[in-house]
Amino acid sequence: MGKKRIFLTGAAGSLGASLRSRLRTRYDFRLLLHATVPDDLHPEDQVVVGSVADDAAMVEAGSDVDAIVHLAIRRWRGMTPEDVAKATFEVDIPGVYNVLEAARINEVPVVVFASTNHVTGLYEKEGLVSTPESPVRPDGVYGAGKAFGEALGRFYAERHGIRVICLRVANFNGEDGPGRQYAPGYSRWLSPRDLAQLVWRSIEADHVEFGIFYGVSGGSQKKWDLSNAREMLGYVPKDDGTLPEYGGNE
Repeated sequence: MGKKRIFLTGAAGSLGASLRSRLRTRYDFRLLLHATVPDDLHPEDQVVVGSVADDAAMVEAGSDVDAIVHLAIRRWRGMTPEDVAKATFEVDIPGVYNVLEAARINEVPVVVFASTNHVTGLYEKEGLVSTPESPVRPDGVYGAGKAFGEALGRFYAERHGIRVICLRVANFNGEDGPGRQYAPGYSRWLSPRDLAQLVWRSIEADHVEFGIFYGVSGGSQKKWDLSNAREMLGYVPKDDGTLPEYGGNE
């Protein structure tokens, strides 16, 4: 039996580049590219040029794959709050709908959705631990848009039988170190290998019909509760942003 083929949106971003590198021996890829074409594409990669906001293109691109991994698009650098809000309404919200519709129409069994810790960002600002069961408290329009994606994912899981796994991704810098040492329990770092572990475990967790999990490495227990990721996905972080060797500056 051959490898599963994964349709990866946001494939040129930092999350996409990391997953392409670390999961290549496990999966084959169909990559959605928009404005940037990476210079490290593999000869066996299937490449689609388009936008998640294009519904017809997404349905076509989502055919004959075993899973869809819909990655976050970072919008912070150089953007005003108004710019971020506009992108959320014009790309992020229609994009997650188009991904889920593509999965429904093409009978793709599982969608992994890169959500964000900003869905519960106000708890963090108040020094409270967030759990996947905590009421949604976004700290901005971006987080509210991701909360919509999680709610829509639950609808598609319960109404259409698609397994939907939502990963609330924390700080991802694409490096093998967080760039600073966090205080014990307060790490915000998701390492590349822990990202890869979360994604492949989500794809392979056939017993999980719907789930919301925090995407962060170890040392984060005073911010986010990882117990359901451990119990339901078997996720055990390999990295920890609070280790002494990460004593550099931000």
